[in-house]
Amino acid sequence: MKKHFLKIMLLCTLGIFFSNCEDGENGLDGIDGIDGVDGTDGENGVGFDELSKFGAITLNLEGTRPDGVPFTKTDTFKFIGVEDVDFLNTVFIDPENALLEFDAVRFLSTPDEEFQGSEVEVFAEVTNPGEQNQEILIFIGIADYAIIGDDLTFFRFDDSFETDDAGVSNVSITNFNFNNETNAFTISFSFDIDADNNSTGNDLSVSAEVDVIVFEDIEDIVPN
Repeated sequence: MKKHFLKIMLLCTLGIFFSNCEDGENGLDGIDGIDGVDGTDGENGVGFDELSKFGAITLNLEGTRPDGVPFTKTDTFKFIGVEDVDFLNTVFIDPENALLEFDAVRFLSTPDEEFQGSEVEVFAEVTNPGEQNQEILIFIGIADYAIIGDDLTFFRFDDSFETDDAGVSNVSITNFNFNNETNAFTISFSFDIDADNNSTGNDLSVSAEVDVIVFEDIEDIVPN
């Protein structure tokens, strides 16, 4: 009976104690930590430099879309094909006829047309290079090139032109240079094509800058 009475007294005392306790004031907020320093950029993935080390072709198109909306599109095509590279990036030297022929193909975002067909090809035929009577013929082919507008519509551009084609005007060819020791080939050109001779159905201006390293076929160097 005595133990039971003591338990009752203890519970009453604790009840009075807890009922008289008040919540304390909230503690101060902790100080925000300082952001760490950004890490350094990593190296390019394996193969990236290998596929772009032979230079690039920068293409600019300016005109009007088939639906009548003006557009300007510029991209740098910098990837070389991993297959068939022997004839997609070449120079042919014919000293007897004072002739140079260059052919360079570059892909926009992957290194092979099997996986992505967006590409540009520039062929240049230079007669009497470096002489007063030097002549240059340019061919450019553009394949599977998406022109995406700010309104989130697009059209696919596929076309090819030569500087002596009908409908081509205002041809300008500058900055031609070929170093036969390093095989560095550069050229810039621009021209206009009238509406009836390009796939937009409207007047179009094309310009490009070529800055590439080309290869020479050993069979063209060594006599048979």
